[in-house]
Amino acid sequence: MENRSIMSVLYRPAWLPASVTAGLLVAALGLLVGLSWYSREQLRPVVGHMAQLNRLQSAGLRLQGLLAAHLRTSGPIDPLERDAIQKELQAILALDSHLVGETPAILQRARAALDALAENPREALILTLTEIRKVLAAETHAHDILLQEVYRTEELEFDIALGALVTLPLIAFVVLALVRRHILSPLGDLSRFMTLLSGREYREAPVQGVDPMLKPLFERYNELVCRLARLEREHQTRQRSLEDEVRLATGTLLGQQRRLADAERLAAVGELAARVAHELRNPLAGMQMALNNLRSDISDPDHAQRLGLVIGELNRVFSLLNDLLERARREPEASREVDIAATVGEVLQLVGYQLPGGIVLERDIPDGLICRLPENGLRQALLNLVLNADQALGEGAGTIRVRARRDSDRIMLEVQDDGPGFPESLRDGRIRPFASARPDGTGLGLAVVRRFVADLGGALQITNLKPRGACVSLRLPCPPAHHG
Repeated sequence: MENRSIMSVLYRPAWLPASVTAGLLVAALGLLVGLSWYSREQLRPVVGHMAQLNRLQSAGLRLQGLLAAHLRTSGPIDPLERDAIQKELQAILALDSHLVGETPAILQRARAALDALAENPREALILTLTEIRKVLAAETHAHDILLQEVYRTEELEFDIALGALVTLPLIAFVVLALVRRHILSPLGDLSRFMTLLSGREYREAPVQGVDPMLKPLFERYNELVCRLARLEREHQTRQRSLEDEVRLATGTLLGQQRRLADAERLAAVGELAARVAHELRNPLAGMQMALNNLRSDISDPDHAQRLGLVIGELNRVFSLLNDLLERARREPEASREVDIAATVGEVLQLVGYQLPGGIVLERDIPDGLICRLPENGLRQALLNLVLNADQALGEGAGTIRVRARRDSDRIMLEVQDDGPGFPESLRDGRIRPFASARPDGTGLGLAVVRRFVADLGGALQITNLKPRGACVSLRLPCPPAHHG
């Protein structure tokens, strides 16, 4: 479709001179054909009319002969001769080749005059001869006029043919000159621009001063140049994008290889942890029984409460060891309804006995916030985050805040501190096991938290606060709890 449009624009400048030439040629040929047809139609009755004139002259001469014989002898006219002349006049009428409209009526009068030939032959012959001469004179005059018209038509036809013979080459020369000036020369300029275009030099052709008939062609060429330039830019952009994608894919592949190596190390650590957990369960069970017996023998409520917390943590550690063994068997912890405020309070109360006196623990959690979550996993994640915040604060004073709020069908948990903040390597999202900014760190704390969040289909985000501090945000699914 585009090629047809371009070709139509290309041929458009030649339409006017070609149309004028063709129109003149067709008009001349048409006029010649019309004049030839008119001459033929004029010549058609000439032959028949000549035969009619000859027969009229023959009939007139015959009548003159009869009249001369009658005047010499004064004898009667032969009826057979009269009938022959009447038949001749009837035959002339049947030819219907007359040019004068009164001819049939005059010939009828001549035939009627012959009927009185027996009574008065002399007057009848003179009257008949007079009528025939009248017809002959009128038809001869009309014949001369017809021949003059035919001659004039032939002269006009000759003049037109001669004029066409002289005019058409002149018109052809003028058309060739116009084509050369208005078509070939501008097309030569356009050809040079197309040569530049083949070398990827997208230069627009100037439209100023171009003949109006060729201006659409130049405008289409400029549109084509603009489109090719735009496609070239898009091609270069796409090529750069592909190069970026290749580099990104290469980086992703290297990252996957690193994560695969980390996964292999984690698998080895997991196997070792499972073995350690198996070996620790028996002594922990003995410690748990001893502490239960000790709490039953103590009467001091404060000491009993502290022993209760220790026993609770031993139960949690025992449960974590069992969970670790279950995870080694690919059995994840089941979710249940957890009171977020109570769970966070227990974790902070337990951690409070281990923190220095200069660190303040704060929490901002609405009451009644209940979610279905793996409780031990949540406790382990909170404990890791709070202990990491404590390690970030070091030996100095500071504040650790735990906040929680519901956001539609999710819960937002935040652990904040006013320490030095996270290093850039962690803020870029490169959280992996055994990678830590602290010389004595293992990097397992945040890795365990990230795995816990990922298993639940949540999101983890770490940011630095201004002017100082760090924040870890856990966005976990928290559909409304169902109460029986």
